[in-house]
Amino acid sequence: MADSERSYLLDCWDKGICPYCRKPFPPKNRVGTGSKEKGGFCSLDCYTRYYELEIQERIRRSADPGS
Repeated sequence: MADSERSYLLDCWDKGICPYCRKPFPPKNRVGTGSKEKGGFCSLDCYTRYYELEIQERIRRSADPGS
């Protein structure tokens, strides 16, 4: 993860806004890994859309253990 992305995710975490849709939300409703560096999102849908390419790559690697 690039430093600028990490900085963006930390800034969004501190401000209580979703890094994907930019909507504010209460911290008790935060969705994600629980790690500030990975960000906190307003919904599982936003989390999935933000990390879509990374998730697809993980699925591809698990389906093809030879790579």
